[in-house]
Amino acid sequence: MDYKNVLQQIQEIQLETFCTLDRFLSEGTVLLPRHRRGLYWLWSRLDYDLLSLARDNHKSEVPIIKLIAQRSKLSYISTVEHNGFKIIYNGIGGYKSNPPAFGLRERILQELNCMDHRTGTLNILKRFDNQEDWAISFFDFDDNNNKAIFGFLYEEDAYSKYASDIEKLWRLEFGHPILCRN
Repeated sequence: MDYKNVLQQIQEIQLETFCTLDRFLSEGTVLLPRHRRGLYWLWSRLDYDLLSLARDNHKSEVPIIKLIAQRSKLSYISTVEHNGFKIIYNGIGGYKSNPPAFGLRERILQELNCMDHRTGTLNILKRFDNQEDWAISFFDFDDNNNKAIFGFLYEEDAYSKYASDIEKLWRLEFGHPILCRN
């Protein structure tokens, strides 16, 4: 597999799914159905100084203030921007076995608002006041349009086999989002 080409195409597709947080929440499963698998990106139009004003809730959350302080001047932090927003986080989400109980949409929602203190999350809606400063994009492994482009997605266990590697390789190609812990 030519990963550089795959990553470039995934980048183009995820930019097509870019939407504001308001739109993602209001249009619900029309944009991203439940029980899907794939990758997601969180975007913000806040600069690093404003991101570092995040409220802290619990120790399982992503340590935004610490990561901004450590990384804001490093060379290989992602600089990908779109519509005035920059990528600050990316991840994977979805079920690993059938029947599906948890999906990509559900994982994104955890990043927005999570009450479970065991879950590592950005918890954006609890830590920032203005949801207009946030956007989301994603790449859906289960979307038939994506399967037609990437034949490997037809494999029954494509998510388990490829998602984690693609997530990490995307970071190598496009820069490490500043708030990703690993």
